[in-house]
Amino acid sequence: MALSLKYGAAGAASHEGGTYRRWEDIARNKWTWDRVVRGSRGINCTGHCAFNIYVRNGIVWREEQQGEYGASGEDTPDYGPRGCQKGLRQAKHMYGQQRALYPMKRAGERGEGKWQRITWAQAIEEVAGKIVDYAAEDGPETITMAMGTAMILKRATFSGLFRFANITGITVPETFAGVGDLPLGAQQTIGHPLPGDSMAAIYKSRTCLVWACNPAATRIPDAHFFWEAKYNGTEVIVISPEFNASAIHASKWLNVKPGTDLALAMAMVQVIFEDGKIEWDYIREQTDLPFLVRKDNQRFLRATEMGVGEHGFFVWDEATDSVAKAPATSTRYDDMYNPEFSPVEENLELGDLKPALEGSWTIETREGPVEVTTVFELARETANRYRPENVADETGISADVIRQVARKFAASPPGMIYAGYRVNKWLHGDLLNRAWLLMSALTANTGRAGGGVQTTNLPRPDGLFKLVFDGMGPRLRIASLAIWDYAKANGKELNAAMYGEEMAEHID
Repeated sequence: MALSLKYGAAGAASHEGGTYRRWEDIARNKWTWDRVVRGSRGINCTGHCAFNIYVRNGIVWREEQQGEYGASGEDTPDYGPRGCQKGLRQAKHMYGQQRALYPMKRAGERGEGKWQRITWAQAIEEVAGKIVDYAAEDGPETITMAMGTAMILKRATFSGLFRFANITGITVPETFAGVGDLPLGAQQTIGHPLPGDSMAAIYKSRTCLVWACNPAATRIPDAHFFWEAKYNGTEVIVISPEFNASAIHASKWLNVKPGTDLALAMAMVQVIFEDGKIEWDYIREQTDLPFLVRKDNQRFLRATEMGVGEHGFFVWDEATDSVAKAPATSTRYDDMYNPEFSPVEENLELGDLKPALEGSWTIETREGPVEVTTVFELARETANRYRPENVADETGISADVIRQVARKFAASPPGMIYAGYRVNKWLHGDLLNRAWLLMSALTANTGRAGGGVQTTNLPRPDGLFKLVFDGMGPRLRIASLAIWDYAKANGKELNAAMYGEEMAEHID
C-alpha cells in the first residue's frame, strides 16, 4: 500500500503542467466540435424536423433540436422544438455498412453479387448516355425514375427531380405509388387527395376523432397538439382496435373491431341524419347533396340530357318549383388544362335559388320523362341500413356509445377527423374516406378552421416552382399510378388473384 501511494504521488508530480492534468479538461475536450450545420430528417417521414448538427473531424458527433420555428398563430401552440428518437437514428445509418458511399457497377451476372467501384464521372456519363439513347430510340416517356418518399419535403432535391423530369420529358411516378396510401376516397369526393389544415389547427377543434391512426407513435413531433387541445377543452376520441400510445392520453377510446370502421362511420352518419343535426344552408350550397339523380341508372341528371349545353348538373328549385342548373357546374376540370380555354365566371352562391334536398320528381328530358331524386335522399337511404343497433355486434361498439360520439361530433363544431394514411392501404379504404367526408359535410366542418377530415400536413412549396420551371414551359410529368392502374390495368384479373374470383366480381 505504501509503495502504491508513493508511486501515485510521483506520477502526479511528473505530469505537473501536462495537457490533461485535470479530469475536467478531459470532459471539456469531449464537448468540443469543429462546426455546426443545419440538417433535417426527411427519410420516410413528412415531419422533416430541423436539427443543429455538431460536426467533429467531418463526422456527425451530436445533434440538437432547433428551437427556431416561427409561431403557428396567436391562438395556437407553437411547432418547435421538433424531433424524435427515430430521426436521430438517421446519422447512425449514414455510417452503417449497408450504405453505398460511391458508385458501383455490376461486374458479374445479375444476382451474383459481384460489383466494382467506378468514378462519379463514369457513372454520370454512362447513365446520361443511356437516357439519351433510349429517349431517342423509344421516346422519353419510356424512361422513369422513382421519386420515393424521402424527397417529398426535401425541397431542393424535390425541385431538382421535377426540373430533370421537365427537361427530359421522362415520367415520374408520384410518391404514393411506392407505398400505396393515396387517399383515393378524398380524390373521388372532393377532387383533392390530401384534405386538411396545419397540425396547429387541431388545437382549434372542439371534438377530434383520431381514427385508425396513432399519432403519438407516428407523428411524435406533432402529437403535443392533440394533448394541448385536450387541456384546452377539446374532447379527443381515439378509434382504434388496440389500446395504443394515443389512446392512453385520449378523452375516450372506442376499441372498434378490425375492419369494421366503415360500418361504424356510416352508423354515425345515420345518427346525424336521424337527429337532423345538419347544417342545411351549408349542404345546399357547398355539396352535391341537392343534385338530381336519375332513378333508372343512379347517375346525375346531366346538361346533355336536358339539351342545355355539354356540362352541368341540376337541382330542384323550391322557389320556382322547377328544375334548375346547379351553380358552378358548367366547367369540366380537364378543360382548365386547355390553353385556349376561357373559364366561365361561376361561383357557388345560390342567390335566389333554393335547392330541395328531399323529394322525387319526374323531369322531361331529351329521352322523355325521367324520375329523379336527390343525392341527399339516396345517402340517407343508404345510411339507414347502418343504424347503431344494426352494427353494434359487428363493430363491438354499443349503440349508445355510437350515438353519444356522433351527437358530440355534430353538436360541438368545429369537429375534426384526424385520419392519417393507414386506411388508404386497405381494401375499401376509399369508402371509409368518403364516409368521413360525408360526416364532415353534413355538419359543415369541411373548410372550417379546426374542422374537416385531416390526412396530413405539408409545408407551403415556396420557391419550388420557380426552380422547377424557370426558363421553360410547365410540362409536369408526375403520373398517378393508382389512377393509371385503374384505367389501364386488368383489375379483374389482379383482384381475382388477390381476393378470389367471387369477390373480384363485386370490385369495380
